[in-house]
This record gives sequence, structure tokens and C-alpha cells, in this order.
Amino acid sequence: MLRLCAISYIVMRQIILFFAIIASFLSLSFPALSSGTESLPRGDFSALVQTGSGRVLQIISPQDLQLDDGRIIRLSGVHFPDYSVENTGPYGLLAMQIMNDMLLNQEVDLYQTPDKDRGRTNRMGHHIAHVVRKADGVWVQGSLIALGLGMVRTSASTPEMVDQMAAQEEHARLEKLGIWESAVRILPVEDTQAHIGSFQIVEGRIESVTLNKNRLFLNFGKNWRDDFTITISPENRKLFSKNGENPLSWNGRILRARGWIDSYNGPNMEIDHPEALVFPEEPAPAARAEKPPGKAAPPARDRPDALPPALPIKPPKAVNP
Repeated sequence: MLRLCAISYIVMRQIILFFAIIASFLSLSFPALSSGTESLPRGDFSALVQTGSGRVLQIISPQDLQLDDGRIIRLSGVHFPDYSVENTGPYGLLAMQIMNDMLLNQEVDLYQTPDKDRGRTNRMGHHIAHVVRKADGVWVQGSLIALGLGMVRTSASTPEMVDQMAAQEEHARLEKLGIWESAVRILPVEDTQAHIGSFQIVEGRIESVTLNKNRLFLNFGKNWRDDFTITISPENRKLFSKNGENPLSWNGRILRARGWIDSYNGPNMEIDHPEALVFPEEPAPAARAEKPPGKAAPPARDRPDALPPALPIKPPKAVNP
């Protein structure tokens, strides 16, 4: 009986929190989204290829929408930490509400990776794309990340747009918008054990770099058997070499990595593309454009030094009912 009451309380708390967020957000700024305000991000899609367009029929989830011709579009490069197939948290629900207001019955353009054989569809046949509202050029991924409702999650087959998305994410994080108010943070390596089995951003100083059977290990503690480690396979090491990067020389540098934490001699993160790494405390390089089609990806990134202007649309802070 006590367990049932506790579960009911948790469920009711989540419902109250969600409606409090929705009510506050609607009262403050929701009309601006439907009016195509200039404060919402636009993107430079020169590194991608426009592969189609269509009218949005429905919003399936924070990361999926369906067009009127039946195609299902998976938003490329964005992760919603409180969304899963089994459960959608308040920020995931708010993302769906915003997408519904922005996109339902709207014409959109689709931009995809230049490689037509890799990265355009997933195993379920969904089309992986960046989505732009045709009427005014509003970039859906950029908007959701800038509002603090999602975080950047690129892949080896879709690394494009990472710098532009990272700038929006950094702005939302510094402003403590949405998930960055309390739900998500950059983890120190000491806290990774408690987050095995989840996608995270982790930051720490590399204590040692080793090579075993051509597999690279970046160790963030004195004892590699139980401390946090980043691994890079022999195949993926070639991507870093193409960028002129030598991870064997990274010992002592502070590194920020984003990826899935699993367990292998302690918390472990397998990195399969350079765009998943950044050196946050080192001087930022000169501004550069996204990599053109067919060229190697840019080196592991420094923190974006040019943040977007502050947005007037700010999700409310969490409410404790």
C-alpha cells in the first residue's frame, strides 16, 4: 500500500510539473514560436545536401515527425535526455508541444549528409535529416537545443552541423535553460560510475594514454582497471589521423567527451568520431565554416567562442509542487 502511494505521488508530481512548465511557457512566449520570430535559430547547411521537402502531418515524438507522404523523419544530431519509448518526461513533452506549434501542417525542407550511401536512413527506414521550416527558415534542431530541450548528439555518419549546434547548446547551458537548469550537467569523471548505461557529457584530465593491440585508451584515473576510460578503435583512429590529430600526445590535457557510458574495467566510453570530443579550456581557433562535402572532418573541437544572441523565449525553471 505504501509503495502504491509512493508511486502515485511520483506520477502526480510529474504531471503537475509538466503542466506548470507548459502553463508558464505558454503565458510567457509561446505565441512567438508560431509567428516565426527572428530570434529562433537559422542554420548554415552548406555542409549538407537538400534532399527533399514535405508537409508535416504529425509529431510522433521529440525526435520523430511524419510527413504527408508517409515518410518518417528522425531529427539528426539531437538527443532528448528525458525521452524514451517507454516514458517521456516534461521536457520531452514540451519539445513535442513546441514542434507541434511550429511544424504541424507546415512545409519543411530536409537537409542530409552528402554521403547518399551512409547516414541518410536508419535501420527502421526513417530518414535522418536536419529540418527547416520553409516559410521562414527556422531550424528545428537549433531551436530545440537553444531552448534547452535537447542536447547535441552527432554520430560517425552524421557529424555535420556540430559546431553550430554546440554554440546553441553552450548558450542554453550557461543560461541554465530547460534541461540545463537541473536535469543535465557536464559530469566530472568521478561521477561516471553512477551513470553507466546512459548518454552523457563527461569532462576531466587525461592521466595517461596507452595503446594495446592498436586500440587507444585514454585513462582519466590512476587505476585503469576501475577509473573512467575513453577507447578509440583502430578503425576510428584513422579518422583522427586524417584530421592531423594524434591522441597519443593528449596526455595531461582536459578533454570533454559526449557518448554512451558502458562498463568495461570501470566506466567506459567508446568514441567513434572526432566531433564527439572537445578541449574546453584551450584557446578557441579562428572561426571556420562547416567542413565541405568530401573533406575530412575538422579536428577535435574547442569550446565555441561565439555564442548566439540571448533568446527571449526561455523555458521556466522546474517547479516543486
